[in-house]
Amino acid sequence: MAKRRKVTEEETDEVFKEPDFDEQGFLRKEIKKAKGIIIILLIAVGVGLFSAYIQIGIGSFVAYALGILVIFALKPILKAFKAEFSDRNTWVFAIIAFLILWISFWSVGLNPPFNDVSPPQIRVIELQENGTWIKVYDYKAQYDQGIKKEIEKNLKEVSLENVTAIRVLVTDNVEVGSVYINQE
Repeated sequence: MAKRRKVTEEETDEVFKEPDFDEQGFLRKEIKKAKGIIIILLIAVGVGLFSAYIQIGIGSFVAYALGILVIFALKPILKAFKAEFSDRNTWVFAIIAFLILWISFWSVGLNPPFNDVSPPQIRVIELQENGTWIKVYDYKAQYDQGIKKEIEKNLKEVSLENVTAIRVLVTDNVEVGSVYINQE
């Protein structure tokens, strides 16, 4: 059976010596990382919203190209702000964070309240003939055969010479202020 040997304190110092910790260097490095991540967040938000407007105005390809170009420009941008990263893992994290934030804010930029590219939709049209309201259009008719048959019957029976008023239901992503009807 093996016997334990007593180790003196002097011998333990020779086995392992704790390296000196550079606290200021560590703090500088962490401040640079934090500054870099904040700058990447701000760039991703701006590029994401700008990509949405570019997609609507020019096209999706240009919006994709903008994001990819910004990825390659991150290193010089961060270097200009003295916030570049020292290790590869932090760069990988920064690029993944940029991609996720860029795509997220691109998606946000394509939807209301930033963009409202869908036109208002006419939901119902009713005509008043001899004091009675007659439905001549309903968007639900494409899904409901009963409404479709009722509207077809109403269109055959209505006489445009006797129409005294028109009532229209128009919807949009935001409140519809007014509706103009042109007679042609």
